[in-house]
Amino acid sequence: MDKLIALNVFRRVVELESFSRAADALNLSNAAVSKNVQELEKELGTQLIHRTTRRLNLTEAGRLYFQRVSSILDELERVEEVVSDLCVKPHGLLRVTAPMSLGLTHVATAIYQFQSIYPDMQIELILNDRYVDPIEEGFDVGIRGGGIVNDNSLVSHRICNIQRVVCASPAYLKQYGEPKSPEDLKQHHCVIYTLARSPHEWCFWRGDETVTVKVNGSLKVNNSLAASRAAVAGLGLIFLPMFAVLDGLERGMLKTVLKEWSTEPLTLYAIYPKHRQHSGKLEVFIDFISEALQESIADSRSSIVDG
Repeated sequence: MDKLIALNVFRRVVELESFSRAADALNLSNAAVSKNVQELEKELGTQLIHRTTRRLNLTEAGRLYFQRVSSILDELERVEEVVSDLCVKPHGLLRVTAPMSLGLTHVATAIYQFQSIYPDMQIELILNDRYVDPIEEGFDVGIRGGGIVNDNSLVSHRICNIQRVVCASPAYLKQYGEPKSPEDLKQHHCVIYTLARSPHEWCFWRGDETVTVKVNGSLKVNNSLAASRAAVAGLGLIFLPMFAVLDGLERGMLKTVLKEWSTEPLTLYAIYPKHRQHSGKLEVFIDFISEALQESIADSRSSIVDG
């Protein structure tokens, strides 16, 4: 038995609550994962995990062992990275996930810039619009918009706020009129972006006045760039982050409305496993990507204001 491998296998089994998911994450067979845990239990002379057909439960010894083993493995990784950083630039693989639209408009470009500065870093960038659990799916960091995660095993690092706007095509506004107040939205066709926190509820405020409007529309879309294209095609009003509508606004294919009303911005976070928070290469990546995204998103805002 390779003790270090066995300890890592045991940790992943506990974190993922599954022998099969741990096998997938570690690129091992189910039999190899089971054998490593069994050999640990044999060496310790005690059972660490209760196995049933439905779920896994740690024994009291297993809980204590997991806590201590996780601490030791984390410290070992930190020591290795500190020693490595004394001699070389950040290197190795980082697996990164981000939403499709934000990834295409901002994240991918920032990562290209990062790799030009740190050529020894390998990045695997996965873009999709569903929620991704970094621990369960083996990602080092996820770039996501929305609220802070309520999970003690994850850390949320705030990057920046992204302005959200309501807009439509000039052709649509010519045909149906421009809404003068949030309440007017009830009479309009709206394209519903289904991944928003409350897709049918658009919130606004002006001074002490707060208004929440329930909107409806015949088209629902789970991608913000696709929703923006629908608005360009004249299918209705949209309520989206600035990065999704920037191209349409700059080219005159979209026009913002209700400018005198404020809207809640989309807050962008880097979300990563807590046990990775002292990783040197991850810290370098998050610092770089945060600054790059702050700058590119600020440039997007100023281009609209200047235009």
